Amino acid sequence: MRKDSFLRILMPPCFLILWKKIIFKPVNLQGRKVLGATVFYSLGEIIPRVLAFFLLPILTRYLSTSEYGINSYINAVMAFVYVIASLSLNSYVLRHYYLEPDEKEKKRLVGDIFLIICAFNVVLLGLQILIVPYLLSAFNIKIPFYPYFFLGIINNFFDVISIIPLVLYRVKGNTKAFFNLSVSRIIFQYAATYVLVVILHLGLLGTFYARLLINIPFGIIYYLIISQYAPIRFNFKRLKEALTFSLPLIPGGLSYLIITISDRIILERFVGLNEIGIYSVAVTISIALNVVIQALYKTIEPILFKAYATDDFASLSARLYKYYLLFVYIGGFGIAIIAKEVFRFMGSKAFQAGYVIVPGMILAVILSGVNLYLNTILIAEKKQKIISLSIILSAVVSITLNFILIPHYGYYGAIVAAFSASLVGNIISQCYARVNGKMLIQQLVLLVLVLSVPLLFDLFSNFSNLLVILLIKALMVLIFSGLTFVLLGCNLKKDWNFLLFSRKTA
Repeated sequence: MRKDSFLRILMPPCFLILWKKIIFKPVNLQGRKVLGATVFYSLGEIIPRVLAFFLLPILTRYLSTSEYGINSYINAVMAFVYVIASLSLNSYVLRHYYLEPDEKEKKRLVGDIFLIICAFNVVLLGLQILIVPYLLSAFNIKIPFYPYFFLGIINNFFDVISIIPLVLYRVKGNTKAFFNLSVSRIIFQYAATYVLVVILHLGLLGTFYARLLINIPFGIIYYLIISQYAPIRFNFKRLKEALTFSLPLIPGGLSYLIITISDRIILERFVGLNEIGIYSVAVTISIALNVVIQALYKTIEPILFKAYATDDFASLSARLYKYYLLFVYIGGFGIAIIAKEVFRFMGSKAFQAGYVIVPGMILAVILSGVNLYLNTILIAEKKQKIISLSIILSAVVSITLNFILIPHYGYYGAIVAAFSASLVGNIISQCYARVNGKMLIQQLVLLVLVLSVPLLFDLFSNFSNLLVILLIKALMVLIFSGLTFVLLGCNLKKDWNFLLFSRKTA
Protein backbone atom coordinates (compact mmCIF):
# COMPACT_ATOMS: atom_id res chain seq x y z
CA MET A 1 0.00 0.00 0.00
CA ARG A 2 1.34 3.46 -0.91
CA LYS A 3 2.10 5.86 1.93
CA ASP A 4 -0.49 8.40 0.73
CA SER A 5 -3.21 5.75 0.76
CA PHE A 6 -2.10 4.66 4.21
CA LEU A 7 -2.40 8.26 5.40
CA ARG A 8 -5.89 8.70 3.98
CA ILE A 9 -7.11 5.70 5.94
CA LEU A 10 -5.52 6.63 9.27
CA MET A 11 -5.58 10.42 9.45
CA PRO A 12 -8.21 13.16 9.08
CA PRO A 13 -7.97 15.77 6.30
CA CYS A 14 -6.27 18.43 8.46
CA PHE A 15 -3.32 16.11 9.08
CA LEU A 16 -3.13 15.12 5.41
CA ILE A 17 -2.80 18.79 4.49
CA LEU A 18 -0.04 19.15 7.06
CA TRP A 19 1.79 16.13 5.65
CA LYS A 20 1.70 17.61 2.15
CA LYS A 21 3.11 20.85 3.52
CA ILE A 22 6.09 19.28 5.25
CA ILE A 23 7.22 16.67 2.72
CA PHE A 24 10.98 16.78 2.91
CA LYS A 25 12.71 19.04 0.40
CA PRO A 26 16.51 19.14 0.74
CA VAL A 27 17.80 22.66 1.26
CA ASN A 28 21.46 23.63 1.26
CA LEU A 29 22.45 25.45 4.43
CA GLN A 30 25.46 26.98 2.72
CA GLY A 31 25.00 30.74 2.43
CA ARG A 32 21.56 30.75 4.07
CA LYS A 33 20.59 34.02 5.68
CA VAL A 34 21.08 33.88 9.44
CA LEU A 35 18.25 36.31 10.10
CA GLY A 36 15.96 34.43 7.71
CA ALA A 37 16.51 31.17 9.56
CA THR A 38 16.16 32.94 12.88
CA VAL A 39 12.75 34.29 11.84
CA PHE A 40 11.36 30.78 11.38
CA TYR A 41 12.99 29.45 14.54
CA SER A 42 11.74 32.52 16.41
CA LEU A 43 8.21 32.02 15.12
CA GLY A 44 8.52 28.34 16.04
CA GLU A 45 9.21 29.42 19.61
CA ILE A 46 7.02 32.54 19.77
CA ILE A 47 3.74 31.14 18.44
CA PRO A 48 3.51 28.26 20.96
CA ARG A 49 4.52 30.64 23.77
CA VAL A 50 1.92 33.21 22.75
CA LEU A 51 -0.74 30.52 22.58
CA ALA A 52 0.38 29.18 25.95
CA PHE A 53 0.24 32.71 27.35
CA PHE A 54 -3.38 33.15 26.26
CA LEU A 55 -4.26 29.63 27.38
CA LEU A 56 -2.72 30.22 30.82
CA PRO A 57 -5.46 32.53 32.21
CA ILE A 58 -8.05 30.09 30.87
CA LEU A 59 -6.42 27.17 32.66
CA THR A 60 -6.02 29.15 35.88
CA ARG A 61 -9.77 29.78 35.81
CA TYR A 62 -10.78 26.19 35.06
CA LEU A 63 -8.10 24.44 37.13
CA SER A 64 -7.49 24.91 40.83
CA THR A 65 -4.02 25.73 42.15
CA SER A 66 -3.68 22.12 43.29
CA GLU A 67 -4.66 20.76 39.83
CA TYR A 68 -2.16 23.12 38.21
CA GLY A 69 0.38 21.85 40.72
CA ILE A 70 -0.35 18.23 39.75
CA ASN A 71 0.11 19.09 36.08
CA SER A 72 3.40 20.84 36.80
CA TYR A 73 4.65 17.99 38.99
CA ILE A 74 3.98 15.33 36.36
CA ASN A 75 5.57 17.47 33.65
CA ALA A 76 8.65 17.84 35.85
CA VAL A 77 8.96 14.07 36.31
CA MET A 78 8.41 13.43 32.59
CA ALA A 79 11.15 15.92 31.77
CA PHE A 80 13.59 13.66 33.62
CA VAL A 81 12.35 10.67 31.67
CA TYR A 82 12.66 12.63 28.42
CA VAL A 83 16.40 13.14 28.90
CA ILE A 84 16.95 9.43 29.55
CA ALA A 85 14.67 8.43 26.67
CA SER A 86 16.41 10.68 24.15
CA LEU A 87 19.85 9.29 25.07
CA SER A 88 21.16 12.73 23.99
CA LEU A 89 21.28 11.33 20.44
CA ASN A 90 20.09 14.61 18.95
CA SER A 91 23.50 16.09 19.84
CA TYR A 92 25.19 13.12 18.17
CA VAL A 93 23.28 13.69 14.91
CA LEU A 94 23.94 17.44 14.94
CA ARG A 95 27.65 16.92 15.62
CA HIS A 96 28.30 14.05 13.16
CA TYR A 97 25.93 14.79 10.29
CA TYR A 98 28.35 17.22 8.66
CA LEU A 99 31.26 14.81 9.14
CA GLU A 100 29.70 12.07 7.00
CA PRO A 101 31.45 11.81 3.61
CA ASP A 102 28.38 11.81 1.36
CA GLU A 103 24.59 12.08 1.27
CA LYS A 104 24.12 8.31 1.41
CA GLU A 105 25.96 8.03 4.72
CA LYS A 106 24.09 11.04 6.10
CA LYS A 107 20.81 9.31 5.35
CA ARG A 108 21.99 6.13 7.02
CA LEU A 109 22.99 8.12 10.10
CA VAL A 110 19.51 9.63 10.43
CA GLY A 111 17.67 6.33 9.87
CA ASP A 112 19.90 4.38 12.27
CA ILE A 113 19.47 6.87 15.11
CA PHE A 114 15.71 7.11 14.64
CA LEU A 115 15.37 3.33 15.00
CA ILE A 116 17.59 3.29 18.09
CA ILE A 117 15.47 5.95 19.82
CA CYS A 118 12.18 4.24 18.89
CA ALA A 119 13.29 0.79 20.03
CA PHE A 120 14.71 2.05 23.31
CA ASN A 121 11.56 4.01 24.08
CA VAL A 122 9.24 1.06 23.50
CA VAL A 123 11.19 -0.84 26.16
CA LEU A 124 11.30 2.19 28.46
CA LEU A 125 7.53 2.71 28.09
CA GLY A 126 6.83 -0.80 29.38
CA LEU A 127 9.26 -0.43 32.28
CA GLN A 128 7.66 2.82 33.40
CA ILE A 129 4.16 1.34 33.40
CA LEU A 130 5.42 -1.52 35.58
CA ILE A 131 7.68 0.39 37.97
CA VAL A 132 6.28 3.91 38.47
CA PRO A 133 3.19 2.84 40.54
CA TYR A 134 5.48 1.19 43.09
CA LEU A 135 7.73 4.25 43.24
CA LEU A 136 4.76 6.56 43.89
CA SER A 137 3.67 4.34 46.75
CA ALA A 138 7.19 3.99 48.18
CA PHE A 139 7.76 7.76 48.27
CA ASN A 140 4.22 8.52 49.48
CA ILE A 141 3.46 10.82 46.54
CA LYS A 142 -0.19 11.88 46.65
CA ILE A 143 -0.80 11.86 42.89
CA PRO A 144 -2.43 8.69 41.45
CA PHE A 145 -0.66 6.74 38.71
CA TYR A 146 -3.94 6.21 36.81
CA PRO A 147 -4.83 8.26 34.92
CA TYR A 148 -2.38 11.15 35.32
CA PHE A 149 1.05 9.53 35.32
CA PHE A 150 -0.07 6.86 32.85
CA LEU A 151 -1.15 9.46 30.28
CA GLY A 152 1.95 11.53 30.97
CA ILE A 153 4.18 8.54 30.17
CA ILE A 154 2.44 7.82 26.87
CA ASN A 155 2.57 11.46 25.78
CA ASN A 156 6.24 11.61 26.68
CA PHE A 157 6.90 8.66 24.34
CA PHE A 158 5.55 10.63 21.38
CA ASP A 159 7.51 13.73 22.41
CA VAL A 160 10.75 11.75 22.27
CA ILE A 161 10.23 10.20 18.84
CA SER A 162 9.73 13.70 17.39
CA ILE A 163 13.38 14.56 18.10
CA ILE A 164 15.07 13.11 15.00
CA PRO A 165 12.53 14.38 12.41
CA LEU A 166 12.98 17.90 13.80
CA VAL A 167 16.76 17.55 13.90
CA LEU A 168 16.67 16.36 10.28
CA TYR A 169 15.04 19.59 9.17
CA ARG A 170 17.58 21.61 11.15
CA VAL A 171 20.66 19.98 9.63
CA LYS A 172 19.17 20.26 6.14
CA GLY A 173 18.39 23.95 6.69
CA ASN A 174 14.69 23.35 5.96
CA THR A 175 13.44 25.93 8.45
CA LYS A 176 9.95 26.16 6.92
CA ALA A 177 9.35 22.44 7.36
CA PHE A 178 10.73 22.62 10.90
CA PHE A 179 8.31 25.43 11.63
CA ASN A 180 5.31 23.64 10.07
CA LEU A 181 5.96 20.40 11.93
CA SER A 182 6.70 21.80 15.38
CA VAL A 183 4.18 24.63 15.48
CA SER A 184 1.24 22.78 13.95
CA ARG A 185 1.39 20.10 16.61
CA ILE A 186 1.30 22.70 19.37
CA ILE A 187 -1.58 24.59 17.75
CA PHE A 188 -3.63 21.42 17.45
CA GLN A 189 -2.84 20.46 21.04
CA TYR A 190 -3.84 23.84 22.44
CA ALA A 191 -7.03 23.86 20.40
CA ALA A 192 -7.89 20.40 21.68
CA THR A 193 -7.07 21.49 25.24
CA TYR A 194 -9.48 24.41 24.95
CA VAL A 195 -12.26 22.16 23.68
CA LEU A 196 -11.78 19.44 26.29
CA VAL A 197 -11.17 21.71 29.30
CA VAL A 198 -13.43 24.71 28.62
CA ILE A 199 -16.24 23.33 26.47
CA LEU A 200 -16.44 19.70 27.64
CA HIS A 201 -15.37 20.49 31.23
CA LEU A 202 -12.96 17.57 31.54
CA GLY A 203 -10.68 19.56 33.85
CA LEU A 204 -7.11 18.39 34.37
CA LEU A 205 -7.75 15.15 32.49
CA GLY A 206 -8.66 17.21 29.45
CA THR A 207 -5.11 18.56 29.20
CA PHE A 208 -3.66 15.04 29.05
CA TYR A 209 -6.27 13.69 26.63
CA ALA A 210 -5.76 16.68 24.32
CA ARG A 211 -2.06 15.96 23.96
CA LEU A 212 -2.68 12.27 23.33
CA LEU A 213 -5.37 12.96 20.74
CA ILE A 214 -2.90 14.98 18.66
CA ASN A 215 0.25 12.97 19.41
CA ILE A 216 -1.00 9.75 17.81
CA PRO A 217 -1.41 11.05 14.21
CA PHE A 218 1.79 13.08 14.55
CA GLY A 219 3.63 9.91 15.56
CA ILE A 220 2.66 8.45 12.17
CA ILE A 221 3.91 11.61 10.45
CA TYR A 222 7.29 11.35 12.22
CA TYR A 223 7.75 7.80 10.97
CA LEU A 224 6.84 8.71 7.40
CA ILE A 225 9.20 11.70 7.34
CA ILE A 226 12.17 9.54 8.31
CA SER A 227 11.22 6.53 6.17
CA GLN A 228 10.92 8.76 3.11
CA TYR A 229 14.36 10.27 3.66
CA ALA A 230 16.43 7.39 5.00
CA PRO A 231 16.54 3.60 5.31
CA ILE A 232 15.51 2.57 8.82
CA ARG A 233 17.78 -0.25 9.90
CA PHE A 234 19.66 -1.53 12.91
CA ASN A 235 23.39 -0.84 12.87
CA PHE A 236 25.29 -2.16 15.88
CA LYS A 237 28.42 -0.21 14.99
CA ARG A 238 26.41 2.99 14.85
CA LEU A 239 24.74 2.17 18.17
CA LYS A 240 28.10 1.72 19.86
CA GLU A 241 29.57 4.89 18.35
CA ALA A 242 26.50 6.99 19.15
CA LEU A 243 26.27 5.83 22.75
CA THR A 244 29.99 6.41 23.26
CA PHE A 245 29.46 10.03 22.22
CA SER A 246 26.10 10.72 23.86
CA LEU A 247 26.05 8.76 27.13
CA PRO A 248 28.52 11.15 28.83
CA LEU A 249 25.99 13.91 28.08
CA ILE A 250 23.10 12.18 29.89
CA PRO A 251 24.33 12.77 33.48
CA GLY A 252 24.76 16.41 32.57
CA GLY A 253 21.29 16.52 31.04
CA LEU A 254 19.73 14.92 34.12
CA SER A 255 21.67 17.24 36.37
CA TYR A 256 20.43 20.21 34.35
CA LEU A 257 16.87 19.05 34.94
CA ILE A 258 17.62 18.68 38.64
CA ILE A 259 18.65 22.33 38.55
CA THR A 260 15.56 23.50 36.68
CA ILE A 261 12.69 21.34 37.95
CA SER A 262 13.73 19.54 41.15
CA ASP A 263 12.45 22.60 43.00
CA ARG A 264 8.85 21.61 42.22
CA ILE A 265 9.45 18.05 43.41
CA ILE A 266 11.00 19.26 46.67
CA LEU A 267 8.30 21.94 47.11
CA GLU A 268 5.68 19.17 47.05
CA ARG A 269 7.30 17.65 50.11
CA PHE A 270 7.27 20.87 52.15
CA VAL A 271 4.68 23.40 50.94
CA GLY A 272 1.99 21.45 49.05
CA LEU A 273 0.37 21.63 45.64
CA ASN A 274 -1.17 25.12 45.99
CA GLU A 275 2.19 26.88 46.28
CA ILE A 276 3.56 24.65 43.51
CA GLY A 277 0.74 25.92 41.31
CA ILE A 278 1.57 29.60 42.01
CA TYR A 279 5.29 28.98 41.62
CA SER A 280 4.77 27.05 38.39
CA VAL A 281 2.84 29.92 36.81
CA ALA A 282 5.69 32.31 37.71
CA VAL A 283 8.21 29.90 36.23
CA THR A 284 6.11 29.53 33.07
CA ILE A 285 6.19 33.31 32.60
CA SER A 286 9.94 33.48 33.33
CA ILE A 287 10.93 30.78 30.87
CA ALA A 288 9.14 32.69 28.11
CA LEU A 289 12.67 34.04 27.65
CA ASN A 290 13.42 30.69 26.03
CA VAL A 291 11.60 32.06 22.98
CA VAL A 292 14.68 34.19 22.39
CA ILE A 293 17.21 31.66 23.63
CA GLN A 294 15.98 28.68 21.64
CA ALA A 295 15.39 30.66 18.45
CA LEU A 296 18.96 31.97 18.52
CA TYR A 297 20.40 28.63 19.62
CA LYS A 298 18.70 26.62 16.88
CA THR A 299 20.07 29.02 14.30
CA ILE A 300 23.57 29.30 15.74
CA GLU A 301 24.26 25.68 16.72
CA PRO A 302 24.58 24.23 13.16
CA ILE A 303 26.65 27.26 12.11
CA LEU A 304 29.12 26.76 14.96
CA PHE A 305 29.45 23.02 14.36
CA LYS A 306 29.95 23.53 10.65
CA ALA A 307 32.50 26.33 11.14
CA TYR A 308 34.47 24.68 13.93
CA ALA A 309 37.29 23.28 11.79
CA THR A 310 37.85 26.54 9.90
CA ASP A 311 40.18 29.47 10.54
CA ASP A 312 37.19 31.80 10.91
CA PHE A 313 35.74 29.97 13.91
CA ALA A 314 37.18 32.15 16.71
CA SER A 315 36.07 35.38 15.09
CA LEU A 316 32.66 34.03 14.09
CA SER A 317 31.87 32.57 17.53
CA ALA A 318 32.87 35.79 19.31
CA ARG A 319 30.63 37.95 17.13
CA LEU A 320 27.70 35.56 17.41
CA TYR A 321 28.17 35.45 21.19
CA LYS A 322 27.97 39.24 21.48
CA TYR A 323 24.62 39.49 19.72
CA TYR A 324 23.35 36.36 21.44
CA LEU A 325 23.95 38.09 24.80
CA LEU A 326 22.32 41.28 23.54
CA PHE A 327 18.98 39.64 22.76
CA VAL A 328 19.01 37.35 25.81
CA TYR A 329 19.50 40.21 28.29
CA ILE A 330 17.01 42.54 26.59
CA GLY A 331 14.44 39.73 26.47
CA GLY A 332 15.01 38.91 30.13
CA PHE A 333 14.57 42.51 31.24
CA GLY A 334 11.43 42.89 29.14
CA ILE A 335 9.76 39.90 30.76
CA ALA A 336 10.84 40.87 34.29
CA ILE A 337 9.52 44.43 33.96
CA ILE A 338 5.99 43.41 32.86
CA ALA A 339 5.58 40.42 35.18
CA LYS A 340 3.12 42.19 37.50
CA GLU A 341 0.89 43.21 34.59
CA VAL A 342 0.95 39.68 33.20
CA PHE A 343 -0.33 38.32 36.51
CA ARG A 344 -3.03 41.01 36.56
CA PHE A 345 -4.07 39.98 33.06
CA MET A 346 -4.54 36.39 34.20
CA GLY A 347 -7.35 37.57 36.45
CA SER A 348 -7.35 34.78 39.05
CA LYS A 349 -6.33 36.32 42.40
CA ALA A 350 -5.19 32.95 43.70
CA PHE A 351 -2.12 33.11 41.42
CA GLN A 352 -1.22 36.82 41.54
CA ALA A 353 1.20 36.66 44.47
CA GLY A 354 3.74 35.02 42.18
CA TYR A 355 4.79 38.13 40.22
CA VAL A 356 7.56 38.98 42.71
CA ILE A 357 9.24 35.66 41.91
CA VAL A 358 9.74 36.42 38.23
CA PRO A 359 12.79 38.79 38.24
CA GLY A 360 14.82 36.40 40.38
CA MET A 361 13.88 33.42 38.23
CA ILE A 362 14.76 35.41 35.10
CA LEU A 363 18.36 35.66 36.33
CA ALA A 364 18.60 31.87 36.44
CA VAL A 365 17.08 31.60 32.95
CA ILE A 366 19.54 34.17 31.56
CA LEU A 367 22.54 32.34 32.98
CA SER A 368 21.20 29.04 31.67
CA GLY A 369 20.87 30.63 28.23
CA VAL A 370 24.47 31.86 28.36
CA ASN A 371 25.57 28.39 29.45
CA LEU A 372 23.77 26.89 26.45
CA TYR A 373 25.93 28.88 24.05
CA LEU A 374 29.16 28.13 25.90
CA ASN A 375 28.32 24.43 26.13
CA THR A 376 27.77 24.33 22.38
CA ILE A 377 31.36 25.49 22.00
CA LEU A 378 32.48 22.77 24.42
CA ILE A 379 30.61 20.09 22.45
CA ALA A 380 32.25 21.30 19.24
CA GLU A 381 35.60 20.92 21.03
CA LYS A 382 34.54 17.41 22.20
CA LYS A 383 34.65 18.42 25.86
CA GLN A 384 31.39 16.74 26.81
CA LYS A 385 32.83 15.60 30.14
CA ILE A 386 33.38 19.21 31.18
CA ILE A 387 29.72 19.92 30.48
CA SER A 388 28.61 16.91 32.51
CA LEU A 389 30.89 17.85 35.41
CA SER A 390 29.65 21.44 35.35
CA ILE A 391 26.00 20.47 35.37
CA ILE A 392 26.45 17.75 37.99
CA LEU A 393 28.12 20.22 40.36
CA SER A 394 25.31 22.69 39.66
CA ALA A 395 22.76 19.99 40.45
CA VAL A 396 24.45 19.25 43.78
CA VAL A 397 24.24 22.94 44.65
CA SER A 398 20.58 23.05 43.55
CA ILE A 399 19.45 20.05 45.58
CA THR A 400 21.44 21.07 48.66
CA LEU A 401 20.12 24.63 48.70
CA ASN A 402 16.56 23.56 47.90
CA PHE A 403 16.48 21.18 50.86
CA ILE A 404 18.01 23.83 53.13
CA LEU A 405 16.02 26.87 52.00
CA ILE A 406 12.58 25.63 50.90
CA PRO A 407 11.44 24.41 54.36
CA HIS A 408 12.10 27.92 55.74
CA TYR A 409 11.47 30.28 52.82
CA GLY A 410 9.19 28.34 50.46
CA TYR A 411 9.47 29.25 46.80
CA TYR A 412 11.79 32.20 47.57
CA GLY A 413 14.34 29.62 48.66
CA ALA A 414 13.81 27.79 45.39
CA ILE A 415 14.64 30.99 43.48
CA VAL A 416 17.94 31.42 45.35
CA ALA A 417 18.82 27.77 44.71
CA ALA A 418 18.04 28.04 40.99
CA PHE A 419 20.19 31.15 40.55
CA SER A 420 23.09 29.72 42.57
CA ALA A 421 23.09 26.49 40.57
CA SER A 422 23.05 28.34 37.23
CA LEU A 423 25.87 30.57 38.45
CA VAL A 424 28.08 27.58 39.32
CA GLY A 425 27.54 26.13 35.85
CA ASN A 426 28.24 29.49 34.26
CA ILE A 427 31.55 29.91 36.10
CA ILE A 428 32.80 26.50 34.94
CA SER A 429 31.64 27.01 31.34
CA GLN A 430 33.26 30.45 31.23
CA CYS A 431 36.55 28.92 32.37
CA TYR A 432 36.73 26.14 29.74
CA ALA A 433 34.88 27.44 26.66
CA ARG A 434 37.12 29.25 24.19
CA VAL A 435 35.27 32.46 23.34
CA ASN A 436 37.01 35.76 22.72
CA GLY A 437 35.45 38.66 24.63
CA LYS A 438 33.36 37.10 27.41
CA MET A 439 32.42 40.50 28.89
CA LEU A 440 31.95 39.26 32.46
CA ILE A 441 31.81 42.67 34.15
CA GLN A 442 29.25 43.92 31.65
CA GLN A 443 27.10 40.84 32.24
CA LEU A 444 27.25 41.34 36.02
CA VAL A 445 26.00 44.92 35.64
CA LEU A 446 23.14 43.75 33.42
CA LEU A 447 22.12 40.98 35.85
CA VAL A 448 21.89 43.49 38.71
CA LEU A 449 19.69 45.76 36.60
CA VAL A 450 17.40 42.92 35.50
CA LEU A 451 16.76 41.98 39.14
CA SER A 452 16.59 45.38 40.83
CA VAL A 453 14.82 47.72 38.41
CA PRO A 454 11.54 45.74 38.04
CA LEU A 455 11.27 45.03 41.77
CA LEU A 456 12.03 48.61 42.83
CA PHE A 457 9.61 50.10 40.30
CA ASP A 458 6.73 47.81 41.31
CA LEU A 459 7.36 48.37 45.02
CA PHE A 460 7.69 52.16 45.03
CA SER A 461 5.75 53.49 42.03
CA ASN A 462 2.35 55.04 42.77
CA PHE A 463 0.87 54.93 39.28
CA SER A 464 -2.60 53.42 39.07
CA ASN A 465 -3.39 53.90 35.37
CA LEU A 466 -2.43 50.73 33.50
CA LEU A 467 -1.72 52.55 30.24
CA VAL A 468 0.66 54.98 31.96
CA ILE A 469 2.45 52.10 33.66
CA LEU A 470 2.88 50.22 30.38
CA LEU A 471 4.21 53.33 28.61
CA ILE A 472 6.75 53.96 31.36
CA LYS A 473 7.85 50.35 31.32
CA ALA A 474 8.18 50.38 27.53
CA LEU A 475 10.46 53.42 27.87
CA MET A 476 12.50 51.57 30.50
CA VAL A 477 12.95 48.64 28.10
CA LEU A 478 14.21 51.02 25.40
CA ILE A 479 16.70 52.63 27.81
CA PHE A 480 17.91 49.22 28.98
CA SER A 481 18.27 48.07 25.36
CA GLY A 482 20.45 51.06 24.50
CA LEU A 483 22.59 50.55 27.59
CA THR A 484 23.03 46.85 26.79
CA PHE A 485 23.97 47.69 23.20
CA VAL A 486 26.72 50.03 24.45
CA LEU A 487 28.01 47.75 27.23
CA LEU A 488 28.42 44.78 24.89
CA GLY A 489 30.13 46.86 22.22
CA CYS A 490 27.64 46.09 19.45
CA ASN A 491 28.16 47.87 16.13
CA LEU A 492 25.39 47.34 13.60
CA LYS A 493 27.14 49.38 10.93
CA LYS A 494 30.09 47.02 11.13
CA ASP A 495 28.21 43.77 11.70
CA TRP A 496 25.07 44.19 9.55
CA ASN A 497 26.27 42.06 6.66
CA PHE A 498 27.50 39.45 9.11
CA LEU A 499 24.04 39.22 10.69
CA LEU A 500 22.29 38.99 7.33
CA PHE A 501 24.37 36.20 5.84
CA SER A 502 26.02 33.15 7.34
CA ARG A 503 29.71 32.69 6.69
CA LYS A 504 30.72 30.12 4.11
CA THR A 505 32.44 27.62 6.33
CA ALA A 506 32.26 24.33 4.46
